[in-house]
Amino acid sequence: MKSLLALLLFLSQTTALVTPCIIGGTEVPIEAHPYQVALLYGNARTCGGSILSPAHIITAAHCVASATPSRLRIRAGSALCDAGGIVVSVAAIAIHPNYSAPTVDNDLAVLTLSQNLTFGPKIAPVGLPAFGADTLVPGNEVVVSGWGATGEGAANSPSLRAVTVSVVGREECRAGYRGFGPVTDSMFCAGTPAGGRNACGGDSGGPAVAARGVLVGVVSWGHGCGRKGFPGVYASTSFLRGFIGRVTGL
Repeated sequence: MKSLLALLLFLSQTTALVTPCIIGGTEVPIEAHPYQVALLYGNARTCGGSILSPAHIITAAHCVASATPSRLRIRAGSALCDAGGIVVSVAAIAIHPNYSAPTVDNDLAVLTLSQNLTFGPKIAPVGLPAFGADTLVPGNEVVVSGWGATGEGAANSPSLRAVTVSVVGREECRAGYRGFGPVTDSMFCAGTPAGGRNACGGDSGGPAVAARGVLVGVVSWGHGCGRKGFPGVYASTSFLRGFIGRVTGL
């Protein structure tokens, strides 16, 4: 079973309103990550997400598993999580049918918006991997973005931040997380050998984007924030591509 610390830091349940963070990153303009959105539950930001189409947002299932669509909104087009851009209500939530809260397996959800987004320099969709594509090569770099603290116990950042990390082999990651929880086939890991850079807590649901703007992962869980030997764990969009296609038609 995953440790309580791992759960508190990474699982941004809407009931707890835990907010993860980017560790070791830098502030970035929304134009550099126009697919990034903030999820708002009531008046509080809970997680991140990514734009797939004018009507669809992808996020982590654990971010919305207990959410009511009528209370859930997204903010798009702003590098600030609490101001600017456009705020749109959510009409429906589709959670992966095999999502498991205890193991965080298949940690993916798609939100359908109440109105379509208008694309431009600050609001644009992220790419998706082709069906059957193997996009997760150990050593390849991915860019993770989101809002939140810049360290364990630090204050949240009001501005969007991003960090570059590298994909870690699944067996290596499984060995590191032995005793904390299973790293299943629906997951992959990314980080740095020395630690110090990664996603953490309120970045949950946010994007991990590879070369050519392809969304390869969604921030899911982990132990601590950028700790050596504990890379971040992400839901794999290539493994879960069928679910995304069925809900969105993409």
